[in-house]
Amino acid sequence: MASQHSASTVLSIRSDFRQGQFRRQLKSELYRNGSRNSFQNVYRIPHFQHRYPKAQLNPLTSEYTDIANDWLVSFGVDKELGPSLWTSFVAAKTPELMGYVFSNDVEPRDFLWLCKFVAFIFAFDTMMDESDWADAVELSSDMILEMNLLLLWNDPENKRLLERLNSILDRLMATEASRERLQNHTFHADLVHARKKSKSLLDVKMGAFASALRDLWLEYIEAVPAEFASREAELLLDYLSACLWEQKNRKTREEITIPDFITLRRSAACVLPFVVCTDLIIEHKRQKYAISHLPNSIFYGNNMQNLLAASADCVAWHNDAFSFEKEIYRDGDLHNLVEIVSRQYNCHSHTQAGELVVELLHDRIAEMELAYKNLKSEASPEFHPAIDRYMKTCRDWIPGTHEFHITTLRYKNSNSLSEIEENLKM
Repeated sequence: MASQHSASTVLSIRSDFRQGQFRRQLKSELYRNGSRNSFQNVYRIPHFQHRYPKAQLNPLTSEYTDIANDWLVSFGVDKELGPSLWTSFVAAKTPELMGYVFSNDVEPRDFLWLCKFVAFIFAFDTMMDESDWADAVELSSDMILEMNLLLLWNDPENKRLLERLNSILDRLMATEASRERLQNHTFHADLVHARKKSKSLLDVKMGAFASALRDLWLEYIEAVPAEFASREAELLLDYLSACLWEQKNRKTREEITIPDFITLRRSAACVLPFVVCTDLIIEHKRQKYAISHLPNSIFYGNNMQNLLAASADCVAWHNDAFSFEKEIYRDGDLHNLVEIVSRQYNCHSHTQAGELVVELLHDRIAEMELAYKNLKSEASPEFHPAIDRYMKTCRDWIPGTHEFHITTLRYKNSNSLSEIEENLKM
């Protein structure tokens, strides 16, 4: 009988996900005879068998991991994190994620850039999630503003970027302490310099994290045409906005619906900026092969946006299922799809919720493949090579992130069961 309840629940959630309709179900509706004790059994990572070849590690990964870490040190990121967080960060070997995702068909210069980029993002994520900044927007506001400034510097009149900037400014203004810092910040004056081209971005004083991102960004915008740099900037601004929401919500503990959480997680996982870095790979391929970039008419079309959204969801949901234990251990951080599904569908354990998330993940992979098929059918053949390269990136992320989660120390945790339960009570 329990298996029938489980199957019907999976189908119900699948239908809700497809239709974008969710509702909180009464506890009596599901698992009437089951216990809601989340840790009646210790969380077991669900089995996940994807349809793609097993990811292999790029042979340059070890060398480029050392280079990426040294690069962060050159900007003082290690000092910002502090000895303990920096040591655990280095031990996690985060550039290996890029090694598994971009194991082939990428030039060494692009692979090195990607290794630096992922090291930066993981270091930033560590600072935002695990340091004293975890729930203190006022502490991160200067860094967030600096990053916004550099992303808008070369395109300060771009409406898409300005919309995202306003969203971030609204989040900052909603917090009294960060509002005061915003009013005293030189952000607006520096943005005027950007508009007037009267000052170089290199002349703007920035902290460790923003300085590292500036170094990456200047290399990126020099390599790709301006319209493709703006795509990347949009997604990075979405990421920063989602990070601010998570940071604020660790203190306020606002309830969030599943569709809203999925949208937020799609940006917070920071997958899309890496997928759209395919433009960088294509640009360098154009120097050797006949391949056209995707024009904005295709990139912002429904099928391409569906493909990108599905790709990001696949990686984010996988991450939530496989990092759940670590995130719950970490000060009870509940920004995790397994936790949200468990609560709103009254699963009898987090293990069952994790299994449901993996069921949904398989559906989302199928939707990603369908979006790719639709995208190619509508696009002119001259753009098919670029679409194929984008799809290769999307597909490679799935086995790549799976292999990384299996091998990295980042998601390993040795805390006791009592510590988990204590965190969930907070």
